[in-house]
Amino acid sequence: MNPPDRVVKPKLPARVIVSAVFIALLVGGFIVISVWQSSHNIVQARLSGKIVAKEFQPLAQPEKEITLNRDGAVSSQITDGQYLLTVEVPQSDGTRRTFTVWLNDKARYDAVKVGDEFDVGPYVVPSK
Repeated sequence: MNPPDRVVKPKLPARVIVSAVFIALLVGGFIVISVWQSSHNIVQARLSGKIVAKEFQPLAQPEKEITLNRDGAVSSQITDGQYLLTVEVPQSDGTRRTFTVWLNDKARYDAVKVGDEFDVGPYVVPSK
């Protein structure tokens, strides 16, 4: 004789289901608020302005520059001087702040002109 097939249906208490949903909402809300707060400072940190001067400072003789990037790859190039841009960035209080930007690349230096918009990058903005 074969015993009849039994179907076991576990019953979860409503308290467990409500607790799981509540914890999931808290974790989801924490993630959303964290992302929103971290992106808020990055928007304020975006600094771009107009190029007010370009300057090339030649070296006495060309130098070989060796660069190590974040992935550990090594590259080298011969540089004949420093390519400098002076960028004036308007601040939130109405003043202008001057940044000096060093470029490694002659092609990028030649591609920009005085009066062009230039992004000097996102910098950490201290909280007020």
